[in-house]
Amino acid sequence: MKSIIIIAISLILFTGCSLKNKSLVNNSFLIKFNTNYKALKNTDKSIKINRVKVSNTFNKTHIFYSYKKYKLDKYSKNSWSDIPSNMIFQELKLIFNKSNLFDNSNLSNTDYILNTNIFEIYNKIEKNSAFAVLNLNFELISTKTKKSSFYNYNKEIKLEKNTPYYFVVATNNAFSTIIENFLKDLENKTFKN
Repeated sequence: MKSIIIIAISLILFTGCSLKNKSLVNNSFLIKFNTNYKALKNTDKSIKINRVKVSNTFNKTHIFYSYKKYKLDKYSKNSWSDIPSNMIFQELKLIFNKSNLFDNSNLSNTDYILNTNIFEIYNKIEKNSAFAVLNLNFELISTKTKKSSFYNYNKEIKLEKNTPYYFVVATNNAFSTIIENFLKDLENKTFKN
């Protein structure tokens, strides 16, 4: 009788542990950034935000990490919920609408076109530290003069802990900082009266 009770308890514990592990198998993460930036003055210009281009290496649902130069690995149980180009494009549209920098009420004849290129987005692991690496540029094209202005940003943010979740948090913080700096550069330099 004792042996039956011990076997039953062992089975319950074993089953409970295996169920817990199965519920944590796959994690899906979002690229979702925000800024409190609000332009002091609307430029009365309109802007068309083109689809975001992400390097083919990184434009996958895999989340990549590197612990050795020239070598990338992907997390097996953690991924993006969508490809980065789609998530970043949606976030840029939201941020630009909230910024009050442009008047996008009529987009049939825009003043500017924005192209965004993401070159790198991965978790870099070095010795006892890990960093979210983000390398991108914005190209602002005047539709009237056809001239382009380029804004390049490289960011490495140290992770609180070397886990996929903290990588995603740091990446979203990097995007927020870059976007805010870009909008300020546009307001203070490009559109300064």
